[in-house]
Amino acid sequence: MPELTAVYLDFQDRGSYRVWRWLSLLPERHTVEVRPFWSSVTRDEPNPWERTSPSWSLELLALAEMARESGRERHEGFVDAAFAAVYDSGADLSGFQGWLEIGAEVGLDLDEYTKDSDRWRAEVGLWHSEARDDLDVTRVPSLVFDDDRVLFVKLDHEVEDEAAARRLLADLADLAAQPVGEVRRPG
Repeated sequence: MPELTAVYLDFQDRGSYRVWRWLSLLPERHTVEVRPFWSSVTRDEPNPWERTSPSWSLELLALAEMARESGRERHEGFVDAAFAAVYDSGADLSGFQGWLEIGAEVGLDLDEYTKDSDRWRAEVGLWHSEARDDLDVTRVPSLVFDDDRVLFVKLDHEVEDEAAARRLLADLADLAAQPVGEVRRPG
């Protein structure tokens, strides 16, 4: 059975939040690589990572990339904090200070981020390009099994417990092994 190796997420996407909460119920979460995919990019946009007007969702993805370099624990902590700020606490993300507060919550060096934020946005761009060009990822949340089998997953509701989370993972891994291009449930 294929193994889940990565997940592409975007903090502005509620579906990504649901998938992250589902993964949080599983011990496998700590072996799954969390990768950024900015869903606001259009295919014909030349280089969105160099925008002069910042976007809260891109900045959170960039801060997550900075957290990645600090290790898995800090990276996962940032992902938890960012999703909580967006969907649970209703944090004010309208300005730079709101984004930085999430980074401060997990101990990121905010001076380093502000000095080199272009670098971190470029990192998001590299992940995004790899997802689109190499794996044909077009939307989030997308799960990657055995590094090349990709499933876009839309959860209609949150997974409630570990047993249900395990069943869903097994079902998705089985589906990833099948020669299926798309499965849709009507409604």
